[in-house]
Amino acid sequence: MRHAWTIAKNDLALRARDRSIFIIGLVAPLALAFIFNLVFGGGISDVGETITFEMGIANLDGGPIGEAFAGVLDSIAADGRLRIMEFDTAEEARQAADEGGTGAVFILPAGLSSSVLGGANATIEVVGNVDAPTTTQVASSIAEQFALGVRTADLSVGTAMATGALQPQDAIAAAGEAGTAPPAIEIGAIQAATRQIDSATYFVAGLSIFFLFFIAGMAVTSMLEERREGTLMRLLAAPINRKSITIGKSMASVLIGLGSMTVLVITSTLIMGAEWGSPAGVALLVVGAVLAVVALMTFAGAFAKTAEQAGNLQSIVAVTMGMLGGTFFPITQEGLLGKLSLMTPNAWFMRGLGELAGGGISAALPAFFVLIGIAVVSGSIGLFITGRMVKP
Repeated sequence: MRHAWTIAKNDLALRARDRSIFIIGLVAPLALAFIFNLVFGGGISDVGETITFEMGIANLDGGPIGEAFAGVLDSIAADGRLRIMEFDTAEEARQAADEGGTGAVFILPAGLSSSVLGGANATIEVVGNVDAPTTTQVASSIAEQFALGVRTADLSVGTAMATGALQPQDAIAAAGEAGTAPPAIEIGAIQAATRQIDSATYFVAGLSIFFLFFIAGMAVTSMLEERREGTLMRLLAAPINRKSITIGKSMASVLIGLGSMTVLVITSTLIMGAEWGSPAGVALLVVGAVLAVVALMTFAGAFAKTAEQAGNLQSIVAVTMGMLGGTFFPITQEGLLGKLSLMTPNAWFMRGLGELAGGGISAALPAFFVLIGIAVVSGSIGLFITGRMVKP
């Protein structure tokens, strides 16, 4: 291993003098992640963000039905999912919705309770802001579910009165009791089957592992370049184990990759506000991703005879893995594309970060073990094949 470390340090010194490594490993992924997040960040929901719907109500009824509806809104607002504004008139409520002061408003007309209890048609008006379609849809659903509950209760009361189980003078009291029942609709958080990291972290993580492929490919291309220039023959003439040459060059790529990913994690956290999760979990995933990518690029480059061929093959692998692995856009885990994405270290790295965002370090262990498995399998085959490059 002493010779391998010597070769690795020599390669590190050579790469450090090459400014392109800093562009590929740091500047490009960070700059592109910033641009992608600026342009497309709104399409990815931020982790931990509490969605609060801004709604208003103009309760002009004052009867049991209006009180019951206001109680439903208050019960939902108690969980922090709604913010309710009260208006004295219907005109004020409509104006607030039109001007964007609230996303949607409910207008309960005067005499609503009397109409409902008297068997006549009644309407709860929902007015939404044109720029808040989601809030308007939620408000409409709340009103529809409440109306469905009222119709059900009205039918029940009518049936009870027809059968003599309920007297007409008790109908209003029964309607009031119905208003104290649990709400027909609730808004709250649920445990998702998959977790998702915030947009800034998503783009930095995806682009950093994408450019990591180009860094990792240097292990093979440098050996092919040295074989072309004749310096590889000098190494073979020295009292050095041939395996130390391939291991040393791979170690250099691993160290550069680890350094690049570490700087990107820290920089994106400070500059872009990325939230990576548990440092220990992130460290595990970064190590697994770097090892897997270096192993894959060693395997891909092993089939090339020249540095140019190796670079072309590795570029094809990098772009393919990036597209399938969700580097540029999220990929669902369902369907054929979702299954194909599981063949890439990109997808497992992103999945591991998502699990880490929703849990502790143990949640990221499955993705870490898969990345290590990819590294062991492809790395063993790749190092075996590249052995022919270090033959005299």
